[in-house]
Amino acid sequence: MTPERWQHIKNLVNSALIENSESHTTFLQQSCAEDLSLRLGAEALLSFHEDATRKLPDDQAPLSPQQWQRIEQLFQSALELDPAQRAAYLNQHCSDDEALRREVESLLVYQAAAGDVIQGAVHEAAGLLAATSGVKARFTPGTTLNKRYRIIGLLGKGGMGEVYRADDLKLGQPVALKFLTEKLSQDKAMLARFHSEVAMAHRVTHPNVCRVHDIGEVTTGSGTSHFLTMEYVDGEDLSSLLRRIGRLPADKAVEIANQLCAGLSAAHDAGVLHRDLKPANVMLDGKGRVRITDFGLAGFAEQIRGSEVMAGTPAYMSPEQFAGKEITTKSDLYALGLVLYEIFTGKRVFEAGSLEELRQMHASSAPTTPSSWVKDIDPLVERVILQCLEKDPAKRLSSAKQVADALPGGDPLAAALALGETPSPEMVAAAGQKIGMKPKYAVACLVAIIVGLIITAWLGSKVHYLPQVMRENSPDALVHKARDIIQRLGYTDQPVDQASGAYYDFDYIQYVEQQTPPTKRWEQLTKSQPSAIVFWYRQSPDYLLATLWGKIGVGFNNPPQDRSGMVNVALDTQGRLRRLEAVPPQRDQSPAVIALPDWASLFSATGLELSRFSPTEPQWVPPTAFDARGAWTGSHPNRPEIALRIEAAAYRGKPVYFRLIWPWEKAERGQIPTQAIGGQKAFLAVFYTLFLALPLGAVLLARHNFRQGRTDQRGAFRLAAFVFLTTILSWMIGANHVPTFQEVRSLTINGMALASLWAVLAWLLYIALEPFVRKRWPSMLISWGRVLNGDLRDPLVGRDLLIGTAIGVASYLPTLLTAFIQVQNGTQLVRLRSLSANLSGRYLIIDFLDVLINSTMLAVFVLFLLLLLRILTRRQWLATSIIVLLPVVLSSLGSNNPVIEGIDSAVFILLSAVVLLRFGLLALIAYFVFGDFTPLTSDFSAWYGGASLWTFLVVLAIAAYAFHTSLGGQKLFTGKLLEE
Repeated sequence: MTPERWQHIKNLVNSALIENSESHTTFLQQSCAEDLSLRLGAEALLSFHEDATRKLPDDQAPLSPQQWQRIEQLFQSALELDPAQRAAYLNQHCSDDEALRREVESLLVYQAAAGDVIQGAVHEAAGLLAATSGVKARFTPGTTLNKRYRIIGLLGKGGMGEVYRADDLKLGQPVALKFLTEKLSQDKAMLARFHSEVAMAHRVTHPNVCRVHDIGEVTTGSGTSHFLTMEYVDGEDLSSLLRRIGRLPADKAVEIANQLCAGLSAAHDAGVLHRDLKPANVMLDGKGRVRITDFGLAGFAEQIRGSEVMAGTPAYMSPEQFAGKEITTKSDLYALGLVLYEIFTGKRVFEAGSLEELRQMHASSAPTTPSSWVKDIDPLVERVILQCLEKDPAKRLSSAKQVADALPGGDPLAAALALGETPSPEMVAAAGQKIGMKPKYAVACLVAIIVGLIITAWLGSKVHYLPQVMRENSPDALVHKARDIIQRLGYTDQPVDQASGAYYDFDYIQYVEQQTPPTKRWEQLTKSQPSAIVFWYRQSPDYLLATLWGKIGVGFNNPPQDRSGMVNVALDTQGRLRRLEAVPPQRDQSPAVIALPDWASLFSATGLELSRFSPTEPQWVPPTAFDARGAWTGSHPNRPEIALRIEAAAYRGKPVYFRLIWPWEKAERGQIPTQAIGGQKAFLAVFYTLFLALPLGAVLLARHNFRQGRTDQRGAFRLAAFVFLTTILSWMIGANHVPTFQEVRSLTINGMALASLWAVLAWLLYIALEPFVRKRWPSMLISWGRVLNGDLRDPLVGRDLLIGTAIGVASYLPTLLTAFIQVQNGTQLVRLRSLSANLSGRYLIIDFLDVLINSTMLAVFVLFLLLLLRILTRRQWLATSIIVLLPVVLSSLGSNNPVIEGIDSAVFILLSAVVLLRFGLLALIAYFVFGDFTPLTSDFSAWYGGASLWTFLVVLAIAAYAFHTSLGGQKLFTGKLLEE
């Protein structure tokens, strides 16, 4: 508002006072047209002076700059006082000048009703009137420009030009017209900046940014004037508001601060720096909504160089702007901090008497803490403001969004990260979305899981060895055949304990790979003789108890064959003998008469005829005592092209050793190289270095985190408890339990010791590394934290579990499809599923528990390894690349198939990284679990079909639970599913 504008308002009110009181409303409606704010202010003045039976000062002479300066001093001082104290203040300072007092009183009354019209004009007029005194408005109300814009009134005037309120007759909406002065309209540099303002403002579209529509020009008698059209904000600028009421209430201040951040963030997202953010360039409309205005100095950071860096309002310039250095979005954040300081305290950060003094204060003076002015200010607000006002741009918050997140009511997780703090585990678990997954996505995941399981089961029966090689005989049938062979060989005593199992003959598989044409490999490997799968059975006159450390059960050589009467046999999948080992008595008092063994019965158990083989000198020494040996060479009738050697031994006429020795058979008791060779040495060096460095580094990091007091001890304990209990449960189900004191040894060594080791390792790694993940990547731990808190029905938990399961099932399909293509070409070689899991329900449960533990530990390890690489490399893409390439390097050092295994490992790790970074730790665990725990076959009537059926049902049940939980109570069928 200009002095002329104020004089016009006074004349309007005085004219209304002349009219009858009944005519006041009609008069003001006609005189104020659509300017509601003017009308409200005029009505307030009219009421005030009507009650006092006084007219407003109506002198027609324009006020001088000295008069306006005096008015502003009294006006500002009176604003800072309570209304009850203002009369005494004006009595004291205006006792000798009644006209001055009436001017100030009138302004106070007017601004209380229509402060938006003042818009800081009293303050600005005191400084600008010297340059604009005597300048009349170029356009009077009612003037139409370019046959489109009808002038309603002058909103403000300054050294740069004028701003008019107008109506856009074409669009039928109010607009503001910003004109350059006639002199500046001839300045090419200023015109370029004028056009730049439009271009910059057009790039930013946001409700909290004042919209600039277009640029135009109008020709008058004095020349061409350029103007731009912008959104008309029927309100007040923040500078005027703060002068009028001081600081804002805390809740309103936070609301305005958030809107400021939103508008500034939109500008920065568009690549635009505002460079002149200050309260005078922030408008508040009638509903209190923020509009950032005046992009006259805005530009792109990379284009602002030289003297342009220092353009701006000195009171709101950053230290780097004063120094002429490069400016970035952090410079706008400094100005934002200055504005927020005024919003919450009502004070400016720095008050200086000169530009040089102001520069020095911004460069080196620490701002007075907001709490020094406002005792009850939220500490979080104070910290945010002070961090925005850091002298070093690197120490400021990184974005306007981070400022908003850090303010009260924002995202507490983002706030902690923005302030450089480590969020608490409870804060992490409470962050993130609370609503359910969109039904269309949940349905898509569930359908993908079901279809994936069906395809997996169908392909599995085509490409796995087990359905091809063990079609006819179930494990129970093979156990029966093994017992029958043992009894026919003379071992008729009833055993106390027995065990059985199966394993892959990897030596044979490797032999086929090396010696057989690629198109014949699948045909050879699916024959029953030689068999790629070996079934073993053993019995003992004493209880069998595994001696190797771990939760594994009894194996073919575990416990060792060290008890008289123990008998071990290995059969092919048809139940034919491949190997026999029996332990003769340790003490034998029978006459030393050598009984001739019946070698033919042994050959009969193998399905071979002794007459087809030629005797030869024995070469393989039996592992037990014997008094007769024999050896034969020949070939198997089913594989005549492969040489076959058979060795046997007997004691007192009973066979104690028998073995079919194929070319690929290796001596178990052969000499072991004292040193690894080739790439194995490098592989072992890397492995043991990591193996030793990991716990040592974990101990040091755990110690550091304990001292810092940022460990998640509850989460670490629950993870360790889960690992311990799951490992113990796996041991309880999988171990061969015996009713002797040896069971205690098995529990303490094979069960408790291993479970404790895994649990301690899990606890240590979690304590050591989880705080670093929580500080840098807390979003990865949100659903995981809720699981540790027991919130298993949380929608986010269901979402991540469902997505991880879907990706896990889907990730196994390419492997199966590749294997299926290989089968069609006859080249399939790789085993694809665990044998033991399909032999019985007990082994299936063990397999699931082991997969669950291993997947959890592997997921935690991948997360921590990725974090470590991220810290060391400081680049996310570089860390991800290293973690993907690392398996390729390790495979090339210690694998027989480095290319294939390297690529498989790289793809696996890459997909793991994607799942981890996008969905978090819980989804990664689910991906690992259900990428490995899948059904074997679709033929559920086969003897191994029960395990596949149960696997199918378990995965489907977990997926259904995750699906239901992920919806978060949303209705699935609302009639809008197909419309989403």
